[in-house]
Amino acid sequence: MTMRLTLYQKQLQFLKSEAPTVTFQGGAGSGKTRAGCAKALVCALQSPGSRGMIVGPSYPGLKQAILPHLEAVAEELGLRHGWQYNRNDQRIVLQNGASFWLRSADNPESLLGADLAWLWGDEPALWKHDAYRYVVGRLRQPGFRHQAFFTFTPKGKNWAADELCAEREGLEIIRATSLDNPFVGPDFHERLRREYGEGSQWWRQEVLGEVVAFEGLIYPQFSPDKHVKEPPPLSEFVGFFFGQDWGWTNPGVLLVGGLHKHGALWILREWYETERDLPWWIERAQEALEQYPAQAIDCDPSEPANIDGYQRAGLPARKANNAIIPGITAVASALGDERLYITAGCTNLISELQGYCWKRQRDGDIKRDEPEKVHDHACDALRYLVMGQLEPVHMPTFLDPAWRERYGIG
Repeated sequence: MTMRLTLYQKQLQFLKSEAPTVTFQGGAGSGKTRAGCAKALVCALQSPGSRGMIVGPSYPGLKQAILPHLEAVAEELGLRHGWQYNRNDQRIVLQNGASFWLRSADNPESLLGADLAWLWGDEPALWKHDAYRYVVGRLRQPGFRHQAFFTFTPKGKNWAADELCAEREGLEIIRATSLDNPFVGPDFHERLRREYGEGSQWWRQEVLGEVVAFEGLIYPQFSPDKHVKEPPPLSEFVGFFFGQDWGWTNPGVLLVGGLHKHGALWILREWYETERDLPWWIERAQEALEQYPAQAIDCDPSEPANIDGYQRAGLPARKANNAIIPGITAVASALGDERLYITAGCTNLISELQGYCWKRQRDGDIKRDEPEKVHDHACDALRYLVMGQLEPVHMPTFLDPAWRERYGIG
């Protein structure tokens, strides 16, 4: 049977690599995910009876970013209707007996247990280092060639930059930029220029796919290993707060925060989308409120009509406190005191926090009273949320008896 799959030169180089470890290091839209899907499926096809694993930063990311691409590539290869997908175990078995699991890196211990022939890790720069250490140690299925391959955009100088971006024996690095992919159009490239600013630190990281040591970080206290954790049970939270940043061409962001009974604030979920109208955001906020009955939605005050639309829909929306320096100070204090944690599914917030910088003046000096207005949408929503949970609110909805009964709060 002849199978055809359209790839461009760097994707094809990644697919054909036989190095023990190979990385596709690229910018947004450089075709990393498609390359990873293709290589995972070809590894399974070429090795009947083999076991593999696809690991993403979080389960929401697996479902939203990887699984649709995996199904599309499988359709092109004629595999989509021949596999068995066990959703309970998140395992896919092909007709040749090869199988692979879909797993999340946010709980490193869950990666232990299986002996693997191959591994695809997506966006490892957003993983904890332990997840990487654990999973590469599983490449030991007897009778098969072993290979680990990774697709990612670097996120500053961290463990992933040291392990996967520096030349060493046994590692092949394939680098691509967002502009290399011939299957995306000039409108996407123009959006990247508007969002990141050509030549900026963010441009170098998110478009050129370079390892960038950001200068003038606003939140140097933030560390994924320290601040990204599995949240406690919902029954232990005493209140919920949302932060909303509006956007269209630039992303809009809705963050869900929960105040734990011991005083820490947890960012539990994010929506991060471009070109979404107000009715779409209203539906997302209503959906979020069903699980996280917020006391308030603190919204970017620059769009009063959107706030009014939320209120008319019965949502507890209000203008956020947009005092920038006090808000940054509050977030920095919470991070420094380890009173602010983020779940692994909030990948865009995690990414932004690692590159949120003070503005640089023309003479090169860093202006430490004005943030750079680049790739800051989730950081703005976080600032609104943190300031909002300090504000007085009306009778808290989390005291609703039905909700308390649902989550076992006495």
